[in-house]
Amino acid sequence: MNYIKCERRIYSFKSDTHTHEYGQLILPLQGILSIETDYKKLELKDDSLFFLPPDCKHTFNASNTNEFLVLDIPDKMLNKYDMEKMCGGRDILFDEKWKAIRYLLLNEAEINQNSSSINNLFLYFYNFITTENLPNSVKFINEHFTEDIDLKKLADIEHYNVSYYSEWFKNNMNVSPTEYIQNLRVKRAKELLLNTNLTVLQISQMVGYEHNSSFTKVFKHLEKISPAEYRRNIKK
Repeated sequence: MNYIKCERRIYSFKSDTHTHEYGQLILPLQGILSIETDYKKLELKDDSLFFLPPDCKHTFNASNTNEFLVLDIPDKMLNKYDMEKMCGGRDILFDEKWKAIRYLLLNEAEINQNSSSINNLFLYFYNFITTENLPNSVKFINEHFTEDIDLKKLADIEHYNVSYYSEWFKNNMNVSPTEYIQNLRVKRAKELLLNTNLTVLQISQMVGYEHNSSFTKVFKHLEKISPAEYRRNIKK
């Protein structure tokens, strides 16, 4: 398999489970496709696309009229390190950028399902798959880090099992979910310590800690000094 195979496909209502040695990108045209891997379970429809890395066992079926644009991508065109980070697959927001890419792929597929132009297009958007915008759960944390965030909710956002989510998060962000939240809270606290006259207790509550002692413990762990000492030092 030297070229990417790109074609329209219709899926059966009967469930099928298999793996393949090539990667696969599935873009929506119409209908809903149910996909389940060891770590993900989702309904693929017109608001997202899905990438399956090579050798990823998956079960799929469709319950209604459907059609999807599918790319079978040779393993040699995929970076092994990138594929390891996407264990279980990756669902990606189907935005205007991807709609334009789908349009180009459809045009090329009408001419030749295995054309070198499709390979060239893939090289163009490969980084969109591997370094697509921040995962949805990370976006959620960035918007709600001052609130009490439940790990199960974060795992549900990514369609992962809770037991796998923490490992997946650390592989992608280089820190655990808890450490990521703590870093955001301390960063915000430093801004408030520098730019306001709020008390340390007020700031601790604003960034998500009910008790001053919990906030101070985390702050000292990351900054090596207490919040009060940090404020005194920057004001000097």
